[in-house]
Amino acid sequence: MKKLKIDLSKQLVIITLLSLVIMIISISIILPKALEPFFEQTVYSYLQQPLDMLEIISIDGKNEDIAYIIYNENRTYISQDYRKILNIDDYTKLLKYIKQEKGSFTYKNKKYYYIKKSTNKNEVIAVTTDNYIKMLRRDYLGIVIPIVVITFAIILVLLVLWSRFIVYRLEKLKIKVNNINNEKFNIAKSKYEFDDEIRLLDKTIDEMKKIILSQDKYKSEMYQNISHDFKTPITVIKSYIEAYNDGIEESENVIKVSSEQIKKLENKVKILLEFNKITYLQNSYKKDKKININEIINPIIDKYKIINNNLNYKVKSDNSNILYNGNEDIWESIVNNILSNAIRYAKKDIIITIKEDKIIFFDDGENIDKDIIGKMFERFKKGKNGENGIGLSIVKSNCDLIGYNIHAKNKKNGVEFIISKRN
Repeated sequence: MKKLKIDLSKQLVIITLLSLVIMIISISIILPKALEPFFEQTVYSYLQQPLDMLEIISIDGKNEDIAYIIYNENRTYISQDYRKILNIDDYTKLLKYIKQEKGSFTYKNKKYYYIKKSTNKNEVIAVTTDNYIKMLRRDYLGIVIPIVVITFAIILVLLVLWSRFIVYRLEKLKIKVNNINNEKFNIAKSKYEFDDEIRLLDKTIDEMKKIILSQDKYKSEMYQNISHDFKTPITVIKSYIEAYNDGIEESENVIKVSSEQIKKLENKVKILLEFNKITYLQNSYKKDKKININEIINPIIDKYKIINNNLNYKVKSDNSNILYNGNEDIWESIVNNILSNAIRYAKKDIIITIKEDKIIFFDDGENIDKDIIGKMFERFKKGKNGENGIGLSIVKSNCDLIGYNIHAKNKKNGVEFIISKRN
């Protein structure tokens, strides 16, 4: 389909001109009909005025467009120019239509207006055509239409100026969008700022730019961290293999160290895959979804009992049917990452307390440094042993997605991770 390229200013001009044409047509048709009673009343007043001052001996020539008929029992008198005014030869043909004190009638497709006045001796009738009303219509339209045209012209000028200003602001937004990935690009602010929808869009674009630049920075940091995290175990394995080939290391030690490093690599890959899964969860999650949290946590605990049976695991729950926002994938990711972190530091006990409004994950490991505890959910924030914080950043992202807060708290005999519902 062919697209018409018409800028905003031209569109406004076209719309305004079309509105003007429609307005003039409407005024020309509707206004005269709406004012018809007023015009007729004016005609009757126009006919009545000379009758109030009329002298029988001087009716001729008083009004160029009013004909007079005066009659009594003895005779009838008509004004000399009635034929010219009424365009009728036989005035008696009109008398049968004149029955009331005032009114109108149509004769041979032409409309006439009349007023009848009775005196002591005579009946006086003033008759005119609809030419007077036509003149009134022309006069009114001659006044109204120029006013409308001038008003629309002023409106058109204002709209064109406004549209150019809007286009200018939109062009600035377009430039911003085109440079949304350019960290060094900054556009000068206008001298005049309006707190309107465009201003709101401008702020949204600025916020989007911050998010995009933050994500770009995060991706760059992520690749650097991943490269480093992957490189270190590979380098260690390579070094031990070379040492074995040189006869420096025994095969048993090489296998042991290599197995440990491969396990680290496996954990890094697992965390990376889970981190990439967040985007899928964000796009697929339905906010009205709820899940029984006990049915998620208990099977995971059973799995960890098998993986690491050196710790005591305990789950306390106020109710066996406590519903939380989210789905199975999201909560499995949250619980797995918190427990993986807890197992790494716990000495003996891991206790999970499930309440209606919060879940508390406790482990009896060492307290978290004060400098770290407030930032440990940031991406790639290193822990006290240099461990990477990807797992906890995944927990934070998933909690944000389903409407929960998470924070860590040092206790006298360990550490708590608390997930609570937002107000």
